[in-house]
Amino acid sequence: MKVFAFRELKIPATTRKRVNEVASFFMLVSNTGTLRIKVSIDDSPLSEMPCGYEYKEPKEGEFYEHIDFYNPNAAEVTIEYIMSTGIVRSSPTIISLEEILAELTGLASGELWGTEKNIGVAASQVFAANAARHSGAVQAKSTNSGIIYIGYDNSVLTTKWIAELLPSQSYSFDDWKGTIFAIATAADQKLGYGEH
Repeated sequence: MKVFAFRELKIPATTRKRVNEVASFFMLVSNTGTLRIKVSIDDSPLSEMPCGYEYKEPKEGEFYEHIDFYNPNAAEVTIEYIMSTGIVRSSPTIISLEEILAELTGLASGELWGTEKNIGVAASQVFAANAARHSGAVQAKSTNSGIIYIGYDNSVLTTKWIAELLPSQSYSFDDWKGTIFAIATAADQKLGYGEH
């Protein structure tokens, strides 16, 4: 399946301009100048291109990577052209799309959780750094008598925190892969935790 994209480009007088875009088809649609625009695809020699001319497609599975436009006119021109793509070509792009899809659909495994943690008046680690983490959550136990404060590292204090948890309150986060620490206003406060 091909996806067609319509583009408009302004080119200053007697200037060559490069467009980096992977494509398998190219056609110049309009040119406001009196002289024909010259075009080079993937560093081929510049050649005049009339409007409506279809640049031949490469072999199946091959794509252009850039197009150079040269404006021979004595004034700026605006050109319009059509390109077709229809394939995601680079591995980084494919990897990024797979990661986005995984995040949107959620995970069915890989969770890390355990018995509630005891949080006291000294900072203690709730989560270690985890490069594979998608999200995490903590919740103060309903029977707690004090307040639990959540922070990013062991410098968390009752006056330096990112979340303040009264009994039964929770805090969740996405896209944080570093450590999470907690401190409480009283000894032996319970904190549930989990990440995936």
